[in-house]
Amino acid sequence: MPYMKMTCRAGRTREIARFYTYWLQPKGRKRSKRVNPTSERQKKINDRHLVKRLTRLLNANFNGECWYITFDYKKEERPGSVEELHRHEQKLLRDLRKVYKKTGAIFKYVWTAEVGERGGAHIHMVVSPIDIRLLRDIWPYGWTTIKPMERSGQYRRLAEYFIKYFQKTRKTDEQIQKKSYNPSKNLVRPVAKTKPMKGNTFSREIKVPPGWYLDKDSLREGITEDGYEFIYYTLIKESG
Repeated sequence: MPYMKMTCRAGRTREIARFYTYWLQPKGRKRSKRVNPTSERQKKINDRHLVKRLTRLLNANFNGECWYITFDYKKEERPGSVEELHRHEQKLLRDLRKVYKKTGAIFKYVWTAEVGERGGAHIHMVVSPIDIRLLRDIWPYGWTTIKPMERSGQYRRLAEYFIKYFQKTRKTDEQIQKKSYNPSKNLVRPVAKTKPMKGNTFSREIKVPPGWYLDKDSLREGITEDGYEFIYYTLIKESG
């Protein structure tokens, strides 16, 4: 049992990783030198983990029937303080809950705030299916941009955007938003499963089962921070 295999199913996607550990690796093979990351490198590692967790959350709970919404402020309506921004965020959530409850729809969401160095503020949000005409007048401070989510079911790029918004906001005032994203409590939380595998070494061959395809942009392989080889990729279930 010289290596480990991780799988995580989230919606239409299946993440797969094979890697060695201190206890499980081919005989005679030495671990590569461990790299002690700098604070900046560690921040990038942490953000990469955030992207992975958010991707799983989005993939497991949203689909092409859902919406990606950006709530923008007119310049004269921008919040004058962090506290005011938080009041706007909470009021928006309350109003959305009322709309969903009135229609009998289930309200699921993930949102993050974005505040630029020049003071421009935005709230980015993913929401479960609803008649978007009902949201036309829900935001009184500026513009509302609504886009349908992609039908692929793979929302890694959207997760990357959300974390970039958080990074951008973090540079202005860390008190604006302490969390990188804010999910509703009723979301499915995918759980990764890891188990030891038999065999001398792990194969770098990627087997794509019928009805699935490889997300080529997800493919990563190399050495972990602890100095062990790994390969990681995501498969996406075809529509139909």
